Parts: sequence; C-alpha cells; structure tokens
Amino acid sequence: MDIRERSEQRNERRLRVLVIDDDETARDTVARLATRQGTVITRAATGLQGIAKAQVEHPDVILLDLMMPNVGGHEVLARLRAEESTAKIPVIVVTSRFINDDERQQILTRASAVIYRHDLSREAVTGAIDSALSR
Repeated sequence: MDIRERSEQRNERRLRVLVIDDDETARDTVARLATRQGTVITRAATGLQGIAKAQVEHPDVILLDLMMPNVGGHEVLARLRAEESTAKIPVIVVTSRFINDDERQQILTRASAVIYRHDLSREAVTGAIDSALSR
C-alpha cells in the first residue's frame, strides 16, 4: 500500500456511534452489535456524560438506554433535541422496559426507532441505524 492509499483510508468517513447506557454489560453488547467495519464506537455510562459527549463529538447516531438513574433516557432525549448542536442527531432508544403504544408514539416523535432488548440482534441494530441515517 502506498502513501496515497493510506492517506485516502484515513480520510474515509467513518460511522460514529455513541452508546449511552448505565449498565456496562448492556453498553458493551449494544456497542458490539452496532459495530461494522469502519465504525467508531464511543460509550457513555450516564445520561449527563452522554449529552456532553454528543455535544462535543457530534456522532452520526446515538443508541440510548431509556432506564438510567438520575438523568434517564427521556430527559437525555429532551435535552438532545433542545440543543441546536445535537437536535438533528438520530437517536435509537434501546429498552428492556415495556412501553405502551401511547408512550412508544411519544418517544418516536423525538427518536428514530425503539428496540426492545429481547429483540436485540446485529440485524435489528444495524437496520435501525441504516434506517435512521437514510431519513
């Protein structure tokens, strides 16, 4: 590989994904399922940390746990949408909690998709990411 090819590889646009989840195992699982060749994964262990990382790093998409202590997923989503620098970043909510149709529709006014943890798979996560990015 010559210098030009290496330079082009470095300059290729990489998909940047931010995973926000207070549970380390869940965070790692979601990150693993979202990873494809060229994907850069950033992790945040709290809602506030996730908001700060989103404001600084401007990921292409965010995978957000709904149930977190202190600043939960609903609050994170509201704050991301209220901030001009993060308002248009697609957010995919990942939850283990049952949400009824009304709550799901309310979430979908601010998020691109909702994935239940029991439905987690590489196909579900990457499909939701692809769909969110194509909007």
